[in-house]
This record gives sequence, structure tokens and C-alpha cells, in this order.
Amino acid sequence: MIAHFALFLAAAIATALPAQNPAPQDAVGAAAPAGSPSLETLASLVDAAHRPGGPTPVVTALRGSVELHLVARGAEQRGQVDLDVRYLEWTRPGGKKVVPLLRYEVKEAGVPLVRGRDRNGPWLLAKDEARDMTAADLAQDLAEFERRQNLVRQLLRFLEAGTVLRSLQQPGPVAAADLAVQRGTTVPCHVVTGNLADFPLLRRGGDDAPVQLKVWVERANHRLLAVDATPVVDGKPDERGGERVLLRDLRERDGLLVPHEIVHLFAEPTGAFALQSRAVVAALQLRPELQVEDFDRKKR
Repeated sequence: MIAHFALFLAAAIATALPAQNPAPQDAVGAAAPAGSPSLETLASLVDAAHRPGGPTPVVTALRGSVELHLVARGAEQRGQVDLDVRYLEWTRPGGKKVVPLLRYEVKEAGVPLVRGRDRNGPWLLAKDEARDMTAADLAQDLAEFERRQNLVRQLLRFLEAGTVLRSLQQPGPVAAADLAVQRGTTVPCHVVTGNLADFPLLRRGGDDAPVQLKVWVERANHRLLAVDATPVVDGKPDERGGERVLLRDLRERDGLLVPHEIVHLFAEPTGAFALQSRAVVAALQLRPELQVEDFDRKKR
């Protein structure tokens, strides 16, 4: 493993969230509880909450700094990683498939470590040498890179919270439930469960995967509060691979509500969720002018 992260984090952070048991899945096709909005009504309310000034262009590029706190108990890596990130959704000339381009820099003991994905694939730069990350001896580095990439891609998905709701396939009814967000604190929510054909999972990294998605919307203000993403394997949800994403500290930026703290919890064999990581957005620019050349492995 090329990068070794310095140890960091007070024990209080690791205990900030309780183990959380997933609620039973909503029954598809069941009658919606009295007083609950329809899915389209809920999506419209979420759109209005997340775009306070009205419609805005979809975000396909960003630049910023992220403090990533790795806090899972028993993990080989614990501590804080500071990332300078740039990201662009790019389409090849004449093509239709969107290619996610990413470049981030980690400064460890004064030595910059750069990883990225350019038009030719994933790469890393260490000691002024650019290497293809598909090499066998860089498998761990590639897996870590793909998790970082999916964190950024999740952020962009959550900026379009209403679209996420409308994209659900075979959705159940909108129900009412309380979500435990920290010890002794629960938040009343609208909850709906459905399927997505593709979603970037932090736990698995790599390409998007089919998931069962449970979306939690705060009843008081119609803001997206959390999602539970469970990979679907052979047509069935694999609860052992599930993850919960909590979105905190939402602030308006360029006409959108942007979460400035993203907390990930992973499902354990017991069915509870355990705290895994916390990403704090220290600086962010939406829709910067980025070009495909900005992600080339040879660019400084």
C-alpha cells in the first residue's frame, strides 16, 4: 500500500452514532398511510427544499477540499486524510456513456500523492512516476481510489434528491418513520423504498451496482436526511453489504443545498449499522471550468 495515513480522531467521534437496526422493508403496493404524500408530491417538495431559489443546472463538475475521517473500529486504517479533489463527468466525442474523471491529491508528511482517472483509466503518481493502477501490485490502491470516487459521485447524486426519488423502480408507499441520527435523538421522516438499476456504493467501490434504496426525508423541512443502499445480488437484496449515508450540515451554495458532512455506516452481520467514515467538505466550488486535459496523468 503506497499511502499510510497518520492516526487521528478523538474517541468521542466513534461513539457519536449508535448502532442502528434497519427497519423492516416497506411492502410494495401497500396502501400509503393517511396523511403521507404521494411519491411525486414528496419529490416536488424535496426539489423545492433543495433548490430554494428555483431550478438550477445539473452539477457535472466540482472542485474542493475534503477532510476524510476513517473511524471504523478494528480497521487497519484509522485517522484523517485531507484530499484536494477535482471531478468531471465527461463524454467522449460522438459517444453517449458518461466517464467519471477524478483527480485528488493527498499530502502525507510533505510528500504529495496524486491519484486519478483520466480518459485512459485509473492511475497514480508517486515520486514523479505515473503508473497504471490496474497493475496487479496496486490492487489495494485501486480499491481505495474507487471508494473515494464513489464518495464524490454519491455527493453529486444527492444534490439531485428529487430525481433520486423519481428514479426509484417498483417503489413502495411513502410511510412515516423515525430515524435515529445520534444517541437519544430521532428525526421524524417520510420514508420510501424502491430499486435503482445503478448506484455508486462506497463499501464495494467500482462500477455502479443495482441496489434497493431506502430514502429518508425529514418531515419538518423536506430535506434529504439519509439513504440506506443495499446491493441486489441475483435479484435479492444482500443485507450484509448494505450501507447507510447520513447527510448533515446542509448549506445553500450556488442555488443548491449541499451537505457539508457525509457520514457512512456499514451493515454488520447482526443487522445493525456501524460507523465507518465521516467526510467533511472544507471547501467546494460547483460547476468549475474543467477540461478533460486537467485529469491527464502527466499534468502537474
